[in-house]
Amino acid sequence: LTTEGRTRIDGAMRELSAQNFRARQISVVGYTDPLGSTEYNQRLSVARANAVREHMVRGGVPAGVIQTEGRGESDLKVTEADCRAQGARSRSALIACLQPNRRVEIRAVGEVPPQ
Repeated sequence: LTTEGRTRIDGAMRELSAQNFRARQISVVGYTDPLGSTEYNQRLSVARANAVREHMVRGGVPAGVIQTEGRGESDLKVTEADCRAQGARSRSALIACLQPNRRVEIRAVGEVPPQ
């Protein structure tokens, strides 16, 4: 996890805690960009999801409510064709352009008790 990633996760956990949110289920799904083999990207997406899960557990979220999944290079936010159309000619420019695909999405289901 990057420092920014940890900060964003910590902020979301603080916000939910301040609302007394009680999680019943949290889904953590990792994704990758399309560079690399399908097998490598699948393993990387699972590792991303698990890294976020571990950080959340260290932060006090019960491990039993968190499910992780890796979806590899599925559900791209930006394609290589998009990047080329935006002028990404070098490999480093392509890697930078594809950054939005390298992500983890978290969905929490639960309740906030009435106050």
